[in-house]
Amino acid sequence: MPFPFPLPFDGKPHRWTMGLRPLALEDWLWLDERYETEVALRRALLDQRHDEVFQIRPEAEIASSEVLKLVLAFLEKQHPERFQQIQEDKSLAPAQTTFEMAARALHPLELAGRLVQEDLCVMQAAPEDAEDAGEYRLTAAALCFPTRWNLREKIGHPMSEIHDPVPGYREQINAPVNQFMRRLRPEKPMWRVNWSLNEDPTLFQPGGHGSAEAASHLTPENAGAEVFLRLERQTLRRLPQTEAILFTIRILQCPLEQLNVSEAHQLAQTLRHWPDDLRTYKSFPVYGPAVLSYLEGRA
Repeated sequence: MPFPFPLPFDGKPHRWTMGLRPLALEDWLWLDERYETEVALRRALLDQRHDEVFQIRPEAEIASSEVLKLVLAFLEKQHPERFQQIQEDKSLAPAQTTFEMAARALHPLELAGRLVQEDLCVMQAAPEDAEDAGEYRLTAAALCFPTRWNLREKIGHPMSEIHDPVPGYREQINAPVNQFMRRLRPEKPMWRVNWSLNEDPTLFQPGGHGSAEAASHLTPENAGAEVFLRLERQTLRRLPQTEAILFTIRILQCPLEQLNVSEAHQLAQTLRHWPDDLRTYKSFPVYGPAVLSYLEGRA
């Protein structure tokens, strides 16, 4: 699958950076040829594993309603061929099929999460008298496609605690991240890309960081087809009314065999530079030897 932006590794030694870029509002949410499949999976997860993929704290109720309004307005404007507003209750008919889902029947954030391919996370500033004052907390989320993190464990926590398992995050980048979030303005949303390697293409992956045993089925011969580059296109948008921040995550992935020679070379160089603690966190022992041998054979 060709990606619509440059891949986020350059073969240089590891360093934590935010890698933020300005976002045009008309490019906020992406709908593509996988829409029907991915939205069907999201609805199934919200129906069958609701508490694993949807969480909200009381302070996020008003912001959640604002999220739904923004999502509906975007879909109706940018994708009229797929969405049309039905009367006053904001039921929608995607792809001209029957889809009765009145806003009053579902939580606003859950309804928004059933309409798009992105995961939707609401971040709000901690109170000034709280121990985590100056940080942003995860206060609500419709998170169907996590990359090895568990929503129920993270809800209500500030950014520093959410990222504590990430080696060097708190020391190197937590302060700049919170500073950026405090300064984010509604008229200037941003986007960035995060990435990982994964031997499992399943979209719903709430666990698995730190695996230490090599996958016995992986070899240099099959790693190109069996290991996937998993990208997260993330956007950050200040909600103008509640001043919460909506953090969206869109998963894009492809097997390593779809990388060109230059991309394979840069990925190999990047993996060689990973420090030991990052290799452990990223489960490098599972796929690392097979992947490096495969990539070196491509270069």
